[in-house]
Amino acid sequence: MVNVAALNVLPQLDKASWSAPEAMAYEIAQEGVRQAIGFCARPITDDDLETDPEVGVTRRAEQQDWAARGQELTPQDTRAIKRIRKDADDLLSIDDEDEEDDEDLDEDDDEGDEDDTDDDDEDEDDGTLEQS
Repeated sequence: MVNVAALNVLPQLDKASWSAPEAMAYEIAQEGVRQAIGFCARPITDDDLETDPEVGVTRRAEQQDWAARGQELTPQDTRAIKRIRKDADDLLSIDDEDEEDDEDLDEDDDEGDEDDTDDDDEDEDDGTLEQS
């Protein structure tokens, strides 16, 4: 039989020494760390190998660096949090050219959607009123 009183550690913990905004900034920074680690794990292309034959080793080292930064981070270290958030944003940001290409695709999709909706409306409403 397990002693429940021995498992309850919450009363023994002190109140957190950081504020809610600090906790939120910390969590956002940790998410940036996780996304950066995932970014470094992306598939390796032939172009990547041409540029750096050791790209796999390089990316693994980058993942380990990001993981270490996340493990060392504390909610009170606002400088490190800001630095990690900036570095993650820089790493994960999309070039303006890529955004323009995405916008062009979105506009094409929207135009197609409007045509589909108009056709559906015409099929449903033939201009006559039904009586029951």
